[in-house]
Amino acid sequence: MRIRYQFLIVALFVAIAADGLARGPFYSESVPARSGRKFTRGFLNTVFFWAEIPKEVNRDWQNVDPLTGVFTGTGKGLYKGAQRFGVGVYEMVTFPVDTPANYQPIVYPETVMEDGYDWGAEDYYRDQRTSKITH
Repeated sequence: MRIRYQFLIVALFVAIAADGLARGPFYSESVPARSGRKFTRGFLNTVFFWAEIPKEVNRDWQNVDPLTGVFTGTGKGLYKGAQRFGVGVYEMVTFPVDTPANYQPIVYPETVMEDGYDWGAEDYYRDQRTSKITH
């Protein structure tokens, strides 16, 4: 019985995170959806900031050499992880406020899990900032 409740709680968190990151090509996100996306992004960055360390170690391991990659990757991962954690806390606290403009992410990729995938986030926010009027 207790396992069932734990599963439901985890499923609820996954559903909330998926809803906050969802967007479609045929409509623009509403203000509540963008603020929810900002909160979800902040929550994910606060929880998974530590994943920057193995990600950067792996990147430097492949690009430089294994010994140097472990040391430089750990340093870069610690720096990027601290940055992502701070930005995550900031976004969770300020999610109702429209800063930066149009609820844009402060760090790219938006979450640590998106690295290596082209979700088009920068293009998406660039389109949201530009005028839709054509002459």
